[in-house]
Amino acid sequence: MPHRKYRALERDCRFQAAITGHKETRAELKKMEREYKTLADWLEERQRDDERAPPQRE
Repeated sequence: MPHRKYRALERDCRFQAAITGHKETRAELKKMEREYKTLADWLEERQRDDERAPPQRE
């Protein structure tokens, strides 16, 4: 499940942003965290939609 990888990256960025003392680095890490969250949310929603969709007939 690819969304798990993005969730892990999101958490890593959040953690690194919390411990860094460099203002610009913190801002960039927070930006990356938001981007990874957006990707993970989108992939999770897509997966839920796929699970809810009725099987297609050929």
